[in-house]
Amino acid sequence: MSSLFIINNPHKLIEALPFISKDDGILLIEDAVVLATNDSDSHCNNQYALEEDLIARGQINKIHTGWELIDYPQFVELTLTFDKPITWV
Repeated sequence: MSSLFIINNPHKLIEALPFISKDDGILLIEDAVVLATNDSDSHCNNQYALEEDLIARGQINKIHTGWELIDYPQFVELTLTFDKPITWV
């Protein structure tokens, strides 16, 4: 069973990491999208950041190669692709 972890706060990713396996997905939204601009290790095989939130924060040109940009329709598709979406708040 794979889960999509939806993270909206940059400080919450560290709390969620012990529960994330390589087959899970991470979706960064709202303020958490700044984490996609860091040159850090890959946490799992499926890492996404919401493009609209990166644009809103002026970070769109700073995204690290380990993250895939997605839009809102793709966000909805992701929630259907994984067995279980988990909003980490």
